[in-house]
Amino acid sequence: MNDTDFQAARAALREARRSARCLERVEPAWVPPDLARAMDLQRSVAADLGGVRGWKISGLTAEQQRGMGMTTPIAAPLLDPWVRPTGDATFTLRQFVRPRLECEFAFELKTDLPSRRVAYTRPEVEAAIGALRIGVEVVDSRLPIGSPVLMELADDLNNGAYVLGTANPAWQHIRYAAQRISLRWNDGTTKTTEIATGDGRPILDGDPVAAVVLLANLAALAPRGLCAGDVVTTGSCTGAIAIPGAGEFEADFGTLGSVRLRVS
Repeated sequence: MNDTDFQAARAALREARRSARCLERVEPAWVPPDLARAMDLQRSVAADLGGVRGWKISGLTAEQQRGMGMTTPIAAPLLDPWVRPTGDATFTLRQFVRPRLECEFAFELKTDLPSRRVAYTRPEVEAAIGALRIGVEVVDSRLPIGSPVLMELADDLNNGAYVLGTANPAWQHIRYAAQRISLRWNDGTTKTTEIATGDGRPILDGDPVAAVVLLANLAALAPRGLCAGDVVTTGSCTGAIAIPGAGEFEADFGTLGSVRLRVS
């Protein structure tokens, strides 16, 4: 991947995100040859599109990594222009290509976790977490179906937008595996439909904080590392549910509250 191909891929991914369109094809020369180059491309596209509000991580287990053809977890930024608070999250279907919704546990950091050679321990990472922020990710891809994983990584790992719930500082006392989650859709009539259910068990057997530890120790995030204020989202508890149409969506996390968004 020479510099000309790198810049061509950067421009294509940047404009596809801005215009919410799927690329007709991915030129073979655009595909990063390795993880390091994919992260370089990801950082360049992110710099063009806006500041980093947080991170998403994928490939938490060895089995998941094998399925992606990777040997390590992978991560991508949540870009600030596409992150909204619950209650002020309104999107249009035209802002996305093929959007789906995922209900997730996310954690907001209160102190920096800069990249370093010595691995962070779990107590060190826990000391840096300030609050739980339940959330809903709008998953989307600007790439043709079946594109290489390293190209997906460069394209922000299928992130379209993110909706954050209110901060909960009592995150240490939550039984994540037992926390029931329901995603409901109202199409603008009196009818409300439950379109997905789940709990915290899919995230490392109900231990989403362990995903934050994995991210803090991910060498691919160097040199930036994680910063105070970053939100780290740990993966879907409900699977990725295709948006059935316009309307109001509510992710109900029971005693932890709910996250709402509107799609027109």
